[in-house]
Order: sequence, then C-alpha cells, then structure tokens
Amino acid sequence: MRPFAKPSFLRWTIAVVLCVVSASQYAVSASSVQDTGDTTASVAVGKDTVTNNIAAAKSNLPTGSFYSNKYVGMTYVGLPLLVSGFATQYYVAGQFKDLRDAYVPTFRHTYDDYLQYAPAAAMLVIKACGVKGRSSWGRMLVSDAFSAALMAVAVNGLKYSMQTMRPDGSTANSFPSGHTATAFMAAAMLDKEFGCVSPWISVGGYVVATTVGVSRILNNRHWISDVLAGAGIGILSVEFGYLFADLIFKEKGLYQLAHPDFSIPEKPSNAGLYMGMLLPTAAVNLGNGLRLLPSMGSRMGIEGTWYAHRYWGIGGEATVARIPVALEGSSQEEAYSINAASIAIGGYTSYPVGTRFRAGLKALIGCNIISDVNIVPDALQVDKAGLYYEIGASLSVVARRNFGVKAFCDYGGYAMNVQTFPNSYHGIERGEKRTAILHTATLGVTTSVLF
Repeated sequence: MRPFAKPSFLRWTIAVVLCVVSASQYAVSASSVQDTGDTTASVAVGKDTVTNNIAAAKSNLPTGSFYSNKYVGMTYVGLPLLVSGFATQYYVAGQFKDLRDAYVPTFRHTYDDYLQYAPAAAMLVIKACGVKGRSSWGRMLVSDAFSAALMAVAVNGLKYSMQTMRPDGSTANSFPSGHTATAFMAAAMLDKEFGCVSPWISVGGYVVATTVGVSRILNNRHWISDVLAGAGIGILSVEFGYLFADLIFKEKGLYQLAHPDFSIPEKPSNAGLYMGMLLPTAAVNLGNGLRLLPSMGSRMGIEGTWYAHRYWGIGGEATVARIPVALEGSSQEEAYSINAASIAIGGYTSYPVGTRFRAGLKALIGCNIISDVNIVPDALQVDKAGLYYEIGASLSVVARRNFGVKAFCDYGGYAMNVQTFPNSYHGIERGEKRTAILHTATLGVTTSVLF
C-alpha cells in the first residue's frame, strides 16, 4: 500500500506553493541583509535592563550573513522539513514502510501518546523551579498559546483536506502527523525559553521529539512523509507564535534572548539518526547463470563520529536495509527482497567550508547479516554473515547550537557467500560456491547531536 494512488491537483499545488514561497523568502532575505555596525544592544525590560551581547553572538558570523536575517532564522529549519514531507509522499514513504514491515512488523506501543508532551512538561517544571529563561510567565504562556493554535489549525486543516490513508489502513487522516507536530512544537518552545540557559536543554527536547516521530513510523500509524511535515509544522508554529506574541508584548516580560551561535565546533564530534534511499548500481552474479537484479530500497540506522583532531576522527554506523530484488529471466511474479543489517567502523575526515558547513569523507569496514533470502530456495543458499565495506562523501551544516544536518552519498558493498545446487528448472547442472557482492549507493541525510 502506498499513501496515494496518484497525486491530486490540490497536493501538487500546495507543494509547488511551498517551494516557491521558500525560494522567494530566501532570495528576498539574502538581498535585504546589509552590513551593520555596532550590534551591542540594551533591552529595557520593565524595571530591569538586560544587556544582550548580540555582538558576541554574531562574532561567529560574517557581517551581513544570510543566516543572521530574522525571517531566514525563523524558517530555514521548519520550512525545508515541511516541503520534504510533501516531496516524499508518493514513493519514498512506501519504501520506509516496507523497511519497517521487514524488521518490526508487530511493533505496537503507546508511549508516544504521552511522550509527545514531555518537552512542554519539562519547560513548565524548569520555569516553576525559578530558572529565568527568555520570558516571563505571562509572555511565555501567550506565546505558547499562539503556537498551539497555529499548529492545531495547520495540522487539522491538512489532515482533512489531504485525506491520506494511514499505513495501517485505519483512517484517512494520516498527513501530517499530529503527534510529531505536537512533540516538535513542545521541543521548539523549550528551545525558545531555555535554550539560552543551556544548549543541552534544547538537544534533549529535540531528541524526545525525534523519538516520537520515529515511533509513529514504527507503530505503523504514519508514513515518513507525515512525520517530516509534522516536524516542520511544529517548529514553524512556534516561530510564528512567538513572533505574534513579540508584536503584542514588545519588550515587556522579555528577560534574555537565546544565543544565536551558529559556529562550527572545532572538533565536530556527532551522533545521530541515519536515513537514506538505496540505489543499486549493478546486477549480482550468483554463479551458474543466476543473476539478481536489485531495485531501489531504503536504509535506516545510527551513525556517530568522535573527532580527536580538527580534521579527522574515528566512528561508525549500524544500519538496517531492505533491498527489493528480482531473478533475471524468471517468469515468476513473486516479489523478493534482501534484508541486510550492517555494522561498520573506520575513519572520518572533514574540512570547514565557510562559516557553518563542513565537507567530509569516510571509509568504513565491518560485517553484514543477511536474512530472509528465500529466492529459489531449492537451488540457492546464502550464508547469513559476510563482509561489508563503505566509502562516502558528505556536506554537513550546523542548523542549531549542538545540532547538525548532513547530506551524504555512500557507496557500499554487501558480500554474500552463496552456494548453488543442481536444479534442472534453472539449468544448473552442478553446484558452485562463490562470494557475490551486492553494490549499492545510499543517498540520504543524517540529523545529529554535536558535542
């Protein structure tokens, strides 16, 4: 089952409008940013005067930086997530559902029904403990009320206009994910109010929100496109909710501003969630004239790197993949797949590009475990364990303090020890043992905590 049989005019219109708005927003913002002089400012807050060292915060950015523009700062994370949600509905979403079905088909847990509220609860508890963050109680509650209202309108408006069937077939209100939108809204609120106290408060909130989003996919309640769009809506609703509250309150009840630190860590150690589409590069020769023809699959897991030096480090990844395959020349209509789990370690290198980007390379080696290979079971046997190797290139960006996003292209090989047996139907006269290599390229993104 796929989320849509075919894209409707409404869906394509919304997606195109979002893309155009995104492009125009960024173009206008980039052209409007001008050099500024002294940026140190004092903000009057009732009886108190808080000196905000904006000059120090911006010292990590070049003068007139594109990212220092207010509206770019509001939308450059949430809007791409929302657009990605629309863009991945038709094919990518189904691939990740197939991956889920291959590994955890019976996963059913309800903790995400409660976990979605955890960042908001943490915000209230921290506030009640007397920790001074961004806003007073009144300003914070009004800002959060605006944010919740915007999120609810956006989520429910799309749910009942898009009418996307859930992956479990229960109801036609899947897109976008309300649980994910709520979780990311709560995490963004926590970030707004107390990210200025410690960046790890923000990291904790977004880790919880990401856990909720992944859980919605594992519970078979949402497609990955629903989760991406929900995350974008949650973040954007807070940005605009706080904007509306700022217009009402002005400087009243404003204690301090979050530090807009976008600098690249000197040693960019990281750990995060790995997601990508598997693109087969060649047929797999199994011997005795048998060849497997792979098609596009999906891959997901975790990846981390510890940098001992500014430019190089060691790390690894653990992933699971599902790769659809067909037997060349077979008249059978059955759909086959190879489910492969891999773990690999090796070296990473990266080099700064500008103020917030890093270009990187990696080379890894490890092992893979192949499961559920029942292609021509009377003529072919595949050992479960084999060698795995991978090289890759990436471009990463610091999206928030202690939070980064990396786009990557990885090329890897799954080694499979195969044995064929005599089989008259497939024209195999004598058995043969050999090592076959399934070569794949993975295109995707990693969202990481930087430390």
